[in-house]
This record gives sequence, structure tokens and C-alpha cells, in this order.
Amino acid sequence: MSGLEEIPDDVISGLEEMSTEPGSGLEELPDDVFEERQRPVRESSKIKMVAAMDFGTTYSGYAFKLIGIENHKNIYVKSWNEEAGGGCLPSENAPTCVLLEANGDFKSFGYTAEREFSECEDQKNWRFFKHFKMILHRDEGLCSKTTIKDSNGKEISARLVFTHCIKFMKDDLMKMVERKKVDTEFKTENIRWVITVPAIWEEPAKQFMREAAREAGIEGDNLLLALEPEAASIYVKEMNVEVHTDMNQSRLSAFSPKTKYMIVDLGGGTVDVTVREVLPDRSLKEITKASGGAWGGLHVNQRFYQFIEDLVGNKLMEKFREQHPAAQLDLEREIEQKKRNLTGDEQNRILINLPGELIELFEKTKGKSLSDFATSSGRYREKLEMKFEKLRMSLDVTMDMFKPAVDSILRHVEELVSDPLTKGLKNIILVGGFSDCKIIQKAMREKFKDFRVVIPQEAGLAVLQGAVLFGENPLIVSERVSPFTYGTRQLRYFLDGDPPEYRTEIDGAPFCKNVFNVLARSGQTFRVGQRVTTEVSPVKPNQTVMPVNVYQSNNPDQMYVDDDCREIGTMIVDMPDTTGGLDRIVDVSLAFGDTELHVTGRDRSSKEKVSVTIDLLKNN
Repeated sequence: MSGLEEIPDDVISGLEEMSTEPGSGLEELPDDVFEERQRPVRESSKIKMVAAMDFGTTYSGYAFKLIGIENHKNIYVKSWNEEAGGGCLPSENAPTCVLLEANGDFKSFGYTAEREFSECEDQKNWRFFKHFKMILHRDEGLCSKTTIKDSNGKEISARLVFTHCIKFMKDDLMKMVERKKVDTEFKTENIRWVITVPAIWEEPAKQFMREAAREAGIEGDNLLLALEPEAASIYVKEMNVEVHTDMNQSRLSAFSPKTKYMIVDLGGGTVDVTVREVLPDRSLKEITKASGGAWGGLHVNQRFYQFIEDLVGNKLMEKFREQHPAAQLDLEREIEQKKRNLTGDEQNRILINLPGELIELFEKTKGKSLSDFATSSGRYREKLEMKFEKLRMSLDVTMDMFKPAVDSILRHVEELVSDPLTKGLKNIILVGGFSDCKIIQKAMREKFKDFRVVIPQEAGLAVLQGAVLFGENPLIVSERVSPFTYGTRQLRYFLDGDPPEYRTEIDGAPFCKNVFNVLARSGQTFRVGQRVTTEVSPVKPNQTVMPVNVYQSNNPDQMYVDDDCREIGTMIVDMPDTTGGLDRIVDVSLAFGDTELHVTGRDRSSKEKVSVTIDLLKNN
């Protein structure tokens, strides 16, 4: 088996080169602006392959496309059927889990890691990690030394775990390419790597992923980060995609200019929502800032699991996990399958196969069968029954497992479709693994009857394939919306209305400290390559490096550096020429229209470029 699935070339249309001719919809920008925009990646003329990784909370996958090579115009997606074995759903994704040796060295990834860990005799000598990506979601304490716990509760460097996963996917993807026997030699500069990240991630989390990728052997000039719902929107924009309907299958035609559509990316950990508009040149404009929350399918799984744990008892469940790891893995997979494909019996009850080891352990420990316990318990009598190792749960109990996530998703989408900015929106497209869930699909269609709610047949691959297309043409998205208000701390003359506690005097003149110098406002639209410039001056005559703290806020009208904003990092501005003493200025330009924040600097006097870096990860 090659482990490759080919995606036909006829579903990859619409990737024309973006024009900058007058009237094309893209403003002609100066050369140095495009130089700044392209700085993080190699110039397109050198790219012979785009390789993308969809690094998910519960599942991950990867794919590639060869550029300009005859007979290889398709997107090739890794198939995991061989590694998964017969007990799993056919999938182009593998569980995002990794098994390390006791010293932290890599052992295995995905289905292989699950199997090897469940079969090992002494699990305490191994380090197993699963569902660890959520540590990067809104973790205000995220830094280069952040740690995560393995299945035994032992801590290890989080970046090491992410690095191992990325390196495995990178190396395995290159093996896929070798199996295609392409008569082309790939050098480092010929490959553009793309890694997907949730759109609701903050800048420090993106830098964390970039640094993990660098340690895995992917240099910064070769890497793009793709926002997950944005990648899906790129895939959907041009594709003649098969979609699920209640009665049959139909096709979702490529969207025409001026069309607005919403992508709801229902992942394992997070739900990301974005609204896009197709511009006249067929590039994409972001209408609303990225939004969403931690309402993914994993939280439903956890509620199912917690229900079973409450039924049998916490201590017994802990004993079951320790004594029967393989059966524990089977239970997790059973819950995942039932969550996606809920089909009840003739009485509308949901059936979950419980491992025989769990049932036997309950009987041995409690002195009665689990079936008798459920029947005699006032708490569970009306909710479930046991028969032939099958746990039959009432529909009300099942719906209760989904309610927190479903309610949060519906409420958030309702807020967005009520926003005047989304007026004219007709299509709501569900993608991501959680979109396979029938309860989610039904709830969305019932709630939003005036909209066309569609689910592509390969909804779980929309992000991955879109990431490949984004890597092939990064300018396919021409405008993005700033998710936060960004700024620096500034000192200016004290004005009427300024808080008195911020007043200070310098040489007898009143000044206001803690002024929030706004660089970008939450909800503000930026073109790709558009820059915001702020000036930086030294505070000492002989200063050669000037640190400038960067803050973010949800408030578009943030005025002061106070409790409503927080520091997210530090810009380091090089000022090596001290000839001018205090009379030196570096113009620092920040580009907010990309998937990441980029900074450059230029000495105002010499007109020479100077080094400006931004550290978004605290080192302590």
C-alpha cells in the first residue's frame, strides 16, 4: 500500500495567479511592501512542492502537491487505513498522539503510538501524550519553557512534544513523495511547508508552533501558518464540492464574486468561525474577525466518558485504565464512532459497546452485575439499561452530552448572522471532523432555516486541502480583519480627562504615562502587505538596542495601558549607530494583514534597514 489518496485535479481549479493590474481588486503596492509580505517564505518561482500539515487537537493529517511537474497535478493525501487496522473508521487522519521513551526520545505517532502504548507491559517506562494541543489555546502563561503532563502525570517540555510530532509528519511526508518516484530533486528551498492553526489562537501560540517547526527542521523562510477556517474557505470557494443533503447528494458550485459565506470549522478542540466575501478578482476578503471557542467534539467525548465513569465509579475506572489499556483505547474509539454516527434502536436509544474487561471488573469489585446495578439504581433506572455488554442510553441522556457544545455553537453563529457586516450571507458551510456529527447537522439546519447549511462530503479534509492551495498561492486571501487591538505604551503631554494617577512631570511639564499607542484596532480590515508604522527612539544616548512592549486588547477604543489589556511580547529594535545620541528614530513597520504579525525597521536618518524582532514567548 502506498498510503496515498489522489484528489483529482479538476477539483483544484481557480488558482489563477493574482493580478495587480488596475481594476483587478488588488491595490498596487510598493515593491518594499511585497518584499515584507513575502519575507517569511521563499519566492514562489523556486517552489516545486507544497506540503501541508493539519495539526489537530484530536486528529492530524498531511498532504502535498507538486508544482509544475507533469503527470503530478493532484493533491496527495496520506491514508492511515493500514496503520489504523480493522477496528477504526477509514480515515485520512491519525490520532494526534505521540509515544516517547523515558528519556524523551521519539518512539511513534498516531495509531501506532496508541497501539504500542496500550500493549506495553510497563507503561510507567513510557511517555504518552494525547489531546495536548489545547494547551496553546488562550494560555496567557505560554512561554518557551511551558510543560505538559504525560499520561502518568510527569511533566516534559511542551515544545519538545510538538517538535517530535511535526518532525514525524515532515519525515513521513517526504517518504510519501519518494514513493511517487518523481524525477525531481527537492532541495530545502524548493519546498513550502504549511501548518494549520486555529484562527482564534493568539500571536504567542503561533510563534510557539513556528519555533517547534524550526526545531523539527523546517526553516522560517520555508514555512507558512494557515488559519484553519481560512484554509477551508479557500478550498470551498472554487470547488465543485459534493455536499450532504437530507435526502440525497448535490453539488456546491464555485462561488461567484460578491458572494458572502460562513465557514464553521468544527474541530476536536476548538470551533473556528469565519465569514468571507469573494472579490471581483476572486481573491477572498475576511468580513468579520476570527471568532469561536473551545466547543469542539472532544468535549462531547469527555462528557460521554464522564457519564460512564460516574456509572461505574471513579476508583474502578482508574483501575480499569491501569489494568486494561487496550480495552480503554477501544472504549475511546467506540465513543468517537458513536458521536459521529448516532443511530438509535427502535426505541431511539443509543447503544455503546462497553469493554468486557470493564464489565467483569465491575462485577468482581461490586459483587453484582452492571446490568442489575443500572436496573436497581434510582439514578439510572430511567436513563439506561445494560444488555449483552451494550449500554443503552436514552435519547435525553445522549442529547445532554451534546447540549453545552451545541448551544455554544448555535448562539455564536446566531450572533454572527445578526451582525450587519454579514448582511447578504446565504451559505453556512460546516467543515472539520465534528461536522460529521448528525446532531450538530440537524441542530444547525433547524436553527438556521433561512440559510443554506451544507456539509462537504470530505468535510474533514477541507482544512488540509485548503492549506495546500494556500501554500500554492498565499495571495489568494487579500484582506484580513484584526482580531485584537494592538499597541505600545506611550508618554505624551497630559490632557484634560486623562486619569490623574497617570500624571507625571518631566522638567516641570505635565505628561501622561501609560498611554495606549494604537497600531491596529479590533475589527479593522488590513490588506495583505499593508503596514502600520510607529517611531521608536532610545531613552539613553548610548543605547544600541531598544525594547518595546506590545499589548493587546479586545476593546477597539483602548486608550490606556490598564487592566483591560495585557502584554503579549516585546519588540527588540536594533539601534547600533549611537552618533545621534537621543536624536535617533527608527521607523518600525508592522504588517497585520497576514496570518502572523511581521515587523521590519528602517533608520530614519540613514534610510538603512535595521533588525527588528518580536518575542511573543516569555522565557521565564
